[in-house]
Amino acid sequence: TSEQEEAVRNTAERLEISSGTAVAHDCGAAPWVAAARFEAAVRSELGDNFLPLPPAEEWSVHHKDRPRRSRLYAPGNKPRFIQKAAAANADGIILDLEDSVAPERKDEARILVAYALASVDFGDTEVMVRINQGERAADDLNWIVPQPVQHILIPKVELAEDVSATRDMVEAAMDLCGRTTFPWLMPILESPRGILNALSVADSVPEMAALTLGLQDLTAEIGIMPTPGGTESFTARSIVVLAARAAGLQPIDTVYADVKNLEGLQKSIEDAKALGFVGKGCIHPSQVLPVEEGFMPSEAQIDKARKIVAAMREAEEKGLGAIALGSKMIDPPVARQAMAVLKLIGE
Repeated sequence: TSEQEEAVRNTAERLEISSGTAVAHDCGAAPWVAAARFEAAVRSELGDNFLPLPPAEEWSVHHKDRPRRSRLYAPGNKPRFIQKAAAANADGIILDLEDSVAPERKDEARILVAYALASVDFGDTEVMVRINQGERAADDLNWIVPQPVQHILIPKVELAEDVSATRDMVEAAMDLCGRTTFPWLMPILESPRGILNALSVADSVPEMAALTLGLQDLTAEIGIMPTPGGTESFTARSIVVLAARAAGLQPIDTVYADVKNLEGLQKSIEDAKALGFVGKGCIHPSQVLPVEEGFMPSEAQIDKARKIVAAMREAEEKGLGAIALGSKMIDPPVARQAMAVLKLIGE
């Protein structure tokens, strides 16, 4: 289409390519996809001696305590999945550069994700990127940090130093592009060592908002198979919740992999909520609504929370540290729990 051609021509001009032939098969791709694939092809053929995308004019991040009930993964090299995920109205979308992208497609995925960050309207959804490990991490960050990414997921974290090193790479990328707003960091604990170091990881840097875990890699390292009841992960998940809360972070549960098993998903949500998690990863848009509804308080819980907060305010006006509500005493810790419930519904 003319829009695709214009996007490709603009990219060629930015890359200072004045002549040549580009052949593209029009499959209805958005202009930003055509431009990204063209740039990826150019860099693959001519080398990577070109500047990345121009940085965004403004950067912003959501509040540290914003609801993160659902986080929907989308492979970074699949623009169609990215666009579908953007329309799913999840609390967060994770543009994945790591496990869902084959090694030979990672360079292309990095460029596609940067273009998506620069071009797609994600609305109020918090836009996250899961980066790679090792040398690829710095390359990922140099592409995505200049764009309006709001949260960076760090995979396979085992030590506090892993988070600190990533934070330093983010800061270096910010210095290069002039970004002033630090994106949030979310470590993913995926090994026995990582789980056992959860508290030191959670305390490592101030730019974290949440802590999560990955059970697929964890159970593989332990040498066990995941069970429907999740007995094998109870200890690890509890440790993550405790470490996150001790450090003032949101504990986020792992994904539920059986997309077609809605009953199993519901049970997984209930178990996660009972352990203290405030959200869960999703691997398909169909999981978003059940997850978000599952982590919302019931009408009875909301009504009770309102009464508790009102009672505590009355106690404060009277100079009391606690007050009776029915047959129970209401003190500040109980009031804080009630306020957390009301925060989920925007009160």
